[in-house]
Amino acid sequence: MLAALAWAQCDHPFFPVREGWVWSYRLSVDNSTYTVSFTNVSARGFTQRQTLKDIVIESRWSCESSGLIQPEYIQPLNNRGVQMNLKTRKADGVTIPQVMQVGTTWSYSYEVSGEMKQQGMTMQIEQSISTTNKVLGQESVTVPAGHFTALKVESTTTIRGSMKMGEHSIPLSTTLKTYAWYAQGVGLVKSQFEGGTTELLSLKR
Repeated sequence: MLAALAWAQCDHPFFPVREGWVWSYRLSVDNSTYTVSFTNVSARGFTQRQTLKDIVIESRWSCESSGLIQPEYIQPLNNRGVQMNLKTRKADGVTIPQVMQVGTTWSYSYEVSGEMKQQGMTMQIEQSISTTNKVLGQESVTVPAGHFTALKVESTTTIRGSMKMGEHSIPLSTTLKTYAWYAQGVGLVKSQFEGGTTELLSLKR
């Protein structure tokens, strides 16, 4: 009974975790594509695998009564031209709550430190990253993979910290707003961020 309950926690209706399924997405920033799949699925958690050309990012998730939790911060694939080597010092909150419906709110946060490389420069960074989320409503969404009825989620991410290069330290404070659409039984079908969008091309079951 306990194992079945834990498995049900992993099997989220708006974030289905299925070994063998492959989600293909397209980034509008440079028209590149990437895939998402899951391995090592158990009653306690799973591994999410994102593949963009020759870049493979794997992250371990846990399944709790509160929802699905990603305990390590992962750099978004749309951060073009930036190489990061970050270590998560602290993580709080739930990444995907157990219940998602219109009006649901939740949050999660990370404290990270490490190295960032961009345009030949190397900087040491310390960051606190906090995200608040709210399900705004239900909308019809059309993407290359088809037409879906999806929950629209608004996410506001606040990043504070510092970047240090040599003897110079630069304070960092920024707020980003993104939108994501999740369809039941499919998962993420579209996301919109400053400067671009991500759309589901196909789902291979």
